[in-house]
Order: sequence, then structure tokens, then C-alpha cells
Amino acid sequence: MALLGFHVVICLIAVTLISKLVRRANFISLFITNGLYRFLAPSNQELKALLPPTKEKLNQRNRRKKREDEAVEGFSIPKSSAFQLNVYPVDVRDLVQFEMYTSLHWLCLCIPVCLLVYTLSEVYNYVMPDNKDFNVSIVFVLVVIMFVLQVLTALSSYLVSSIDERGFMLSIGAVYFLFSFIFAMNSHKIFDIEMLGAYDKLSTNIADFVESSGLFDNSTSNIRDYRPTNPLMMYISLSVFFSMLSAMLVFPNFRCAMMYLKALEIDGPIRRGLDHVAFLLPAFILTSYSKPLVHQLVHGPRKIVTIDQLDIIRIYLLIFWILSKFATRVSHLQAHLNLAYDKVAEMRAESGKVKNYTIQAMIYRYYRYLCCAAIQYFGPAILALLFALLLKTTGNLSWLGHPSPLESPELNTLALTGPIRFVFDASVCRAFFSFLLVVTILINFSLQLLGVVYHSYFVAGATPAPVAPTN
Repeated sequence: MALLGFHVVICLIAVTLISKLVRRANFISLFITNGLYRFLAPSNQELKALLPPTKEKLNQRNRRKKREDEAVEGFSIPKSSAFQLNVYPVDVRDLVQFEMYTSLHWLCLCIPVCLLVYTLSEVYNYVMPDNKDFNVSIVFVLVVIMFVLQVLTALSSYLVSSIDERGFMLSIGAVYFLFSFIFAMNSHKIFDIEMLGAYDKLSTNIADFVESSGLFDNSTSNIRDYRPTNPLMMYISLSVFFSMLSAMLVFPNFRCAMMYLKALEIDGPIRRGLDHVAFLLPAFILTSYSKPLVHQLVHGPRKIVTIDQLDIIRIYLLIFWILSKFATRVSHLQAHLNLAYDKVAEMRAESGKVKNYTIQAMIYRYYRYLCCAAIQYFGPAILALLFALLLKTTGNLSWLGHPSPLESPELNTLALTGPIRFVFDASVCRAFFSFLLVVTILINFSLQLLGVVYHSYFVAGATPAPVAPTN
């Protein structure tokens, strides 16, 4: 196995490319802001022009004092005032001062480079199936997964500013801990995931490796007797991880649910259908893992597909889900920006007065939140995609659905050294990453479904349709 093979060279080039582009290029304009427009709050002069004329005559000193008071405390105008909201294209240079901009900038740079490196590595493995190069692209994917989790954690810590929000996150984490624990113990009965078999295989591989390595010559006969056979700690560890993941994903998925409902109001029939596809595809992916469907497709009387073909079809479905979310990003993110107009329309229906800076802050905050909304929209889906890529490669799946050996000791697709490759073989990795993928998608879809129910039935008041973009 070459130390500096194709995969290592590609990853070194990718790291160099990232270091050069991080300060010279900005992909946010390409992947996020292209096609978006924002609402600009009226200025103080425009709002003052809407005030009714006053009959009170003030001398120069009193007028100066009034201007100073208005500059500090602001001035009030009727909520029903018919001020205009100007529309401007979103400029990426404005986002630099916003929260989470740096994280979004790194995500827009690292994720495309990571996918490019992974694609080149897969093409090389297909063209050169007998190579034994060190596949560092999987390590690259693992690093990006850690980065995405770090960004989601930072976003959660930024968003949780009140006791109620922290309590809601902790409640969701506790509920999903119980759910994940029950699901982990019974997943083999519902879904096509053999976690118990993978755990037994992992324990056997560890015992075989310790026995063959001769590390404990005096006790090799007792190694198999003392190997771990109770998967309780595995269930607890996975449940803790998924409870933390659900707490991090609750606000992103609730935000995605709101953007989905608002996007349906502004999109045409074709785009509305694509919105439904992007929302419902995770349910179809989960259905493809259910044992009744697997039995009908693989072991049924017609035997439509083989198990290897079904495994790769699931990966293709998830990739299509990511592409559909990317295709609908403009309408969803624009639906978030349109909330500024919706809030103004709600305010105009109320009586009373409001301060000028309150109006300006209310309109500006939705634009300021754009970076966070983009991370919330793409982050959970990107995490599921990276888990799927790890499943494909470490599970030794074929892009064409060809049968692949699970017990082969020479898997050239694993980015691991010999002993670790022997312990974490393809069968173990296939079950483990399938479980990660299924639970991640299940958390995303269930939380987004709860968000749809919440925004549809528990958020009071219907908002009018947003205005058409005009300059």
C-alpha cells in the first residue's frame, strides 16, 4: 500500500485549495444569496413624513431639544401608517457583520471540496479496483462531519437565549433519548438494520485480533470467554449521542418547517410539487429500510431487486433529496426574508402607536438572521448525506448495485490501517452507519413534521401573502 497514493495526494491538494480560497473566494453568493431579495426598513425621514402636521409652534431651542429627544428615545407613529418597504437584492458583503457568517462561509467552502474529493476517490476506485492506496477521503468526510456538528452546536448555543428555549431543548433531548434507546433495542425488528449481528461480529473481530496478535499469550484461551456480549453500553452511548443531536436539530427543523409552509404560499404549481418532494423524501427513505418493504422487494415472489441494489438505491434517494433541497433553497430562504413584510402587515392591522426604531429593528432582524436560517436549512440534510457517503464506502457498496463481499479482509475502500480494518469490517460498518443514517433522518423528519403541525395549528393568526419583488 503506497503511503502517498492517489487519495492522499487529492486530499493534500484539497487542503491547499481550501487554505487558498478561504480568504479569496466567497461561495455564499453562489450557493445561498443568488436570487434572494430583502426588505429595507424606511428611514426616520420617511417615517416622519407620515406623521400628521402639528399645530404646536416651537421656538428654535424647543425644536432643537425635540430633535435631541427623538434621536435618543425615538418617536412614535401610528401602527396603521402606510409606509413603503423597498426591495433590494441580498448582497453578500452585508452578511459579513451577521452572526454565524464565518461558519456559513466555511461550510460553503469545505462541503463542496469534500464532495469533490470523495467523488474523485470513488472514480479512481472504480477505474482501479485493485489499488491498495490509503483512502484518506473518508477521513476527510469524518472531519467535515465533526465540523458540521460543531457548527450546529454553536448555532444552538447562539439561539438558546432564554430559559424557555433551554427547557424546550432539554425536553426534546430527554424524549429522544428514551425514543433512541427503545429504537436501538428494537431496530432489527422494524428496519433492515442488524445492529445485534454487527455487535457480535465486532466482538468476535476484537477477540480474533487480540488472539492473533499475541498480546496476551498467557490468557489467549480465555479471551473469547470474556469478550463483551451485552450491547447495553452500545445502546446507551448511541442514545446519548442521538439525544444531543435531536436537541441541536430541534430549532433548525422547526425553522425548515416554517420556511416550507411559507414557500408553498409563494411558489407556483411546479415548484410547489418540488417543495413537497423535498419534504416527503425522507419518509420514503425510511420506508425503504422497513422490513415489510424489503421482504416484498428482495424476497417476495417477484424479487424486483437484490439487497445490494436496494442498499445503493437508498443512497441515490438521499442524494436526490439533497439535490431537491438545493433546488428549492431560493423559495425557502426567500420565505424567511418575506417574514419581515408579513410582520409589518400584521402590525398595520393593530391599533395604537409604535416607535420608529421598533419598526426598523423588526424588519432588519429577519435579514440579520439569514446566515442562521441557511445553516438550519442545509445543516441537517448535509449531515445525513455525509453519513450516507460513509455507509457507501465503508460498507463496501457498489454504485451499480453489484454484489460485494462483506467478509473480505482486503477492502480497498476503507480509510483504515490493517488492524482497524480487520476489526471494523464491512458488515460492522454497514450496520453501524445504516443505523446512524436512519436515526438521523428519523429525527429530522419527525421534528420537521412537529414543526409543520406547530406552525399550522398552534401559531395564531394567518399572515397575508408577501408582495412581489420590485426595485
